[in-house]
Amino acid sequence: MFINIVIPARNGSKGIKNKNLAKVGNVPLFERSINHAIELSKYFSLKIWLSTDIPSLLNYQSDFKDLVICKRDKNLCGDEVLTYDVILNLINSYSIPEEEFLVLFQPTTPFRDLLEVRDAIIFLEENYYFKSLVSLSDVGGNHPFRMKKINKEGEIFDFTDQGYENMIPRQSLPKVYIRSGSFYISRVSSILKNGTLLPKPCKGVIHNEYKYAINIDSEVDLILANNFNI
Repeated sequence: MFINIVIPARNGSKGIKNKNLAKVGNVPLFERSINHAIELSKYFSLKIWLSTDIPSLLNYQSDFKDLVICKRDKNLCGDEVLTYDVILNLINSYSIPEEEFLVLFQPTTPFRDLLEVRDAIIFLEENYYFKSLVSLSDVGGNHPFRMKKINKEGEIFDFTDQGYENMIPRQSLPKVYIRSGSFYISRVSSILKNGTLLPKPCKGVIHNEYKYAINIDSEVDLILANNFNI
């Protein structure tokens, strides 16, 4: 089995300036993902693809010989561009074989349980029912049954309309999960056939520790991550 680990690190960010260059534990986010990928080379034959339009990263050097720096096309660098389109362009531009696996590491997730990732890849290799896997975290108190919509007059409405106000305790609510961004895994053939990074059936992998679900989107997230890194 050959693994392609893609790390998309584009320029620009609204929440944090130069977010992919922000540091956790004095290591830039993009480099943390590269290091995670290199660690996985203990278990798999792999190639790392860093897709970027950040000038300083286009000349990034690594001792890992199978790291490819891919200059992102301008038409794939906007806020509205889908990660799928970036991946599809990379697959086609570099003729990545359909029988190989593709793993997406988003730089904004600074912590990963690499044994969790390893076991997920092995599971997908051995199980042909599932076409993809994705990392999940529990939404906790941010449950859709508690969420509201608000109109221009300021009136609120239940986001999930059950016909009544749901006031039951959090621990009694049905479990709901959200993609954490830590990893997406699929075969290249399944991505091309289904036109998505997460072709169905898709298996969810729930993180066993909170820190693996941290996703950097604000300065507060960055402070939280650095506290966990101590």
